[in-house]
Amino acid sequence: MRNINVLNDYFVRYLFSSPDSNPILLDFINSTMLDSNMKTFRSVEILTPFNYKENYQDKETIADVKCITQNGTVVIIEIQLQGNSRFPERILYYWASNYSKLLKHGEKYDALTPVISINLLNFNLDDSNNIHSCYMIYDTINNRLLTDHLQIHIIELRKFKYNLLKPDLNCWLKFFTMKEKDNKEVIMSDLVKEKPIMEEVQKRYNNFIKDRLMMNEYDKREAYLYGNQIMLEEERRLGIEEGEKNKAISMAKNMKDRDMDLNLISELTGLSIEEIKKL
Repeated sequence: MRNINVLNDYFVRYLFSSPDSNPILLDFINSTMLDSNMKTFRSVEILTPFNYKENYQDKETIADVKCITQNGTVVIIEIQLQGNSRFPERILYYWASNYSKLLKHGEKYDALTPVISINLLNFNLDDSNNIHSCYMIYDTINNRLLTDHLQIHIIELRKFKYNLLKPDLNCWLKFFTMKEKDNKEVIMSDLVKEKPIMEEVQKRYNNFIKDRLMMNEYDKREAYLYGNQIMLEEERRLGIEEGEKNKAISMAKNMKDRDMDLNLISELTGLSIEEIKKL
């Protein structure tokens, strides 16, 4: 039986956004809420139904999963495999984009409802040990909550260690941190014992890998993501090299202004004598 990357966003959309996925999606959302001591929900309606065929180039403009709860709260779920220190701004932008769409022209502000953003990151956003962080808007003096309309959850999967979270979310993160080489049958068997909904998750996983059309789309998405990763790594490498070159040029200019020996400047900066003469 073939193993797959369970963080592939095509698979995640199949898992959470298929027509009969509501119980699975609701459980994941409520598990996240419980871990932050937030109120849970009774039901959800999927707003972004799973589609076999997707345009990957348009992926960056939409949420992976979007639903609305029984009280009108909108929940968006994003899977992100790569990022940097500016990623919080991207999260906030996505949240704001979804919040602004709630109000139609001429409607009053009391028509607005909360928007909850849940972000599963497969990279470390910072050096803290926090696996799951929940952000809201509070007064900096007395910690008074301004509004409950903004709620942003960031889950950093690479920091995950068993049993550091509340049981429900802990179980979900065990699933999402499975590696392709792991024995998923053994892991899923244990998860089913911990959490009954995982039996349905296991069924959907098995159905997915047996479906030739979906696996074809999965492979396309994996290739697309791999290509993006290679490009990002190359951009970072070139950026580092350019930064080091600029630093060396700046040092050489300062040394040259002080009439230091060109050979010594070359030895200290790595620049050639000809490059230094042109500065």
